[in-house]
Amino acid sequence: MAMAQKYVTPKYAIPEPRQTMRSFAIITDKKTWKNCRADLLAYQQQLGREQLPTFIVYKDWRRPEEVKQAIARLYTKHHLEGVVFIGDVPIAMIRQAQHLTSAFKMNEETFPWRDASVPSDRFYDDFSLKFDFLKQDSVQKNFFYYNLAADSPQQIHCDIYSARIKPVSSGKDPYRQISDYLQKAIAEHQAGNSLDQFFSYTGDGSYSNSLTAWTAEAFTLREQFPGVFDGKGRARFMRYNMFDYPKNFVINMMKRDDLDLAIFHEHGTPDRQYISASPPTTSLSEHIEKMKLDGRSFLRRKGTTEKDVHAYYERQRERGLDSTWFAGYNDPKQIEADSLLDLQTGIVLTDVTAMKPNARMTIFDACYNGDFREDDYIAGRYIFSDGKAVAAFANSVNVLQDKMANDMLGLLGMGARIGQWAQLTNILESHVIGDPTLRFTPFDSDVDAAAMLSVPYDERQALQWLDSPYADIQNMAMYLLYHHGYQGLSRLLADKYRSSSFWMVRYTAISLLEKIGGRDFEDLLKESIHDPYEFIRRSTVNWMGDVGRDDYLPLLVKEYAENYFSERERFDIGMVMRVFDNKALKKAIDEVLSASYVDDKDDIADNLLRENDMMSDINERILNTAAKPGGRKSMINSLKNSNMHMYVPQYVKLLLNPDESDEVKVAMLQALAWFTHSVNRQPIIDVCRQLMNDDQVSALVRTNALRTYNRLK
Repeated sequence: MAMAQKYVTPKYAIPEPRQTMRSFAIITDKKTWKNCRADLLAYQQQLGREQLPTFIVYKDWRRPEEVKQAIARLYTKHHLEGVVFIGDVPIAMIRQAQHLTSAFKMNEETFPWRDASVPSDRFYDDFSLKFDFLKQDSVQKNFFYYNLAADSPQQIHCDIYSARIKPVSSGKDPYRQISDYLQKAIAEHQAGNSLDQFFSYTGDGSYSNSLTAWTAEAFTLREQFPGVFDGKGRARFMRYNMFDYPKNFVINMMKRDDLDLAIFHEHGTPDRQYISASPPTTSLSEHIEKMKLDGRSFLRRKGTTEKDVHAYYERQRERGLDSTWFAGYNDPKQIEADSLLDLQTGIVLTDVTAMKPNARMTIFDACYNGDFREDDYIAGRYIFSDGKAVAAFANSVNVLQDKMANDMLGLLGMGARIGQWAQLTNILESHVIGDPTLRFTPFDSDVDAAAMLSVPYDERQALQWLDSPYADIQNMAMYLLYHHGYQGLSRLLADKYRSSSFWMVRYTAISLLEKIGGRDFEDLLKESIHDPYEFIRRSTVNWMGDVGRDDYLPLLVKEYAENYFSERERFDIGMVMRVFDNKALKKAIDEVLSASYVDDKDDIADNLLRENDMMSDINERILNTAAKPGGRKSMINSLKNSNMHMYVPQYVKLLLNPDESDEVKVAMLQALAWFTHSVNRQPIIDVCRQLMNDDQVSALVRTNALRTYNRLK
């Protein structure tokens, strides 16, 4: 639906003409241009000196389409490689595209539009994606809501890179923030800094607190930065349980003047990094104090009335606990003391400003730390601090833990611009916050990843890069071949996985193969379940669940039984047990455990069958036509996370049943769209084709059948 308003041509500050293959654009609004003109021009000139001619485009933008049109013209005429949005630039709020996120599945019907939509600049930087305009937000006028179109491509292939520089509500004038930031960014461009100081922090609850999952990062980093951390360079790794309250140690690390790159694997919200939880207790007195603290905290959350408090006391008396265990829950002094203790477990907005972080780039492998629709948010505070922080890579909504956060980091060490690196790794929710043109001096003077990514695609050259001694140059080559549709890529990736000694190359090969799907991918999973790299095994477990072949079951059962210390992997195996046929699962359990050396065979069998039994009950509720549609829809939505392949014939029958409501059919079509690798995928495609061409069904059902068809085909 188009918005009826006159289009006004934006204004341009044109760069000096240069004979280069690429250009860049700053997209800003008139007020920012007026108040920050000198610093915007200085930033433009700095990029020009780096052989990246830069346009400044400014206007009072009324809708995202205007911005997109300006970008498209520059891309066509001047080989635009990237953009940065500075100041007040419209935010596209994307709906019907949760499959393009890593984890976000908030119900778009029951939750407010603002919360259930994904703020994403993929609207601007992926030209192939198609969107249907829905409405402009009535309160926050800079938000514009869109559905991903039913006939749009259903995967992300960014044509350019993008970034946001949006001031925060820190009490400082927003235009002063932008000007100060640009001066800081220019200084970093002129510093000639190399990426040789690295810090990684893993918070409580990340990777299920698995040591097996955590230790691998040190090994993969050495593959990505060979030789860098063996001399003057240094990589440091910290976990939440190295100290009772590690917050101050983390802050001091982020203050280091020489720190180049930091990664936080943690939980997060727009205004908080969850660094740790309460430390474990070891003595009786500590146990008691912890129970009292938990009791007071619970009452503050739940005890809204005297009746609530009394009911809670009564429940605790049955356990032998009197009111002294909860005393002070509403006392101001005790509340303040407990709040200060809680504050030791997280980094909040004011902490960021006070710490003045110096890590030139920070990756937030966390939920919501990059939520730029908020007036204030963690990633924004980092770049607008008085420290040397210039860029962040963060997520605007929640993000999956089982996601590769260190993908192709070696390219940054070899001089790729941050935006060039991000263009290869983006999902719907991930964004560069800050300057995307920043680059580090390559650690090998003979390799310049920025230049390699700036030249036009050459298939022969990409194939030659597959033999590079550097793991991430090989990975870059595979991404380029995938992006440009190289014929025979499926077999090439399978062969690359089998032949490479690099953990990260094997991961890239199989993760790209997953995007393609097919027999090469399905068969390779029977090998990758034994990979020495825990993250590949963990990913394989989830992919096996996505496919649902019964011949995977003996491998999964054996891995669960005999790889006890891979906690995250075992957790995921327990979850994917939901999607397999019960008889096949029981047969695999009997065959594997009868020949296994483990002792607790009964417990293992019970654990593996528990989740599977639960899904059988869910399926019965889905098919119960006497139940209310709302309850059935809730059960149907669970299929998005657990693709119950064995019941697909029953779901196809449901879709063809003329007595079923459109409400239930639409919910089922939306859920089946997540069966992208299912062993029973073809019957879903067939029924979608039948429904979308059937004039006897409603337009709503036909549209959703088309959407699911395009997801699966």
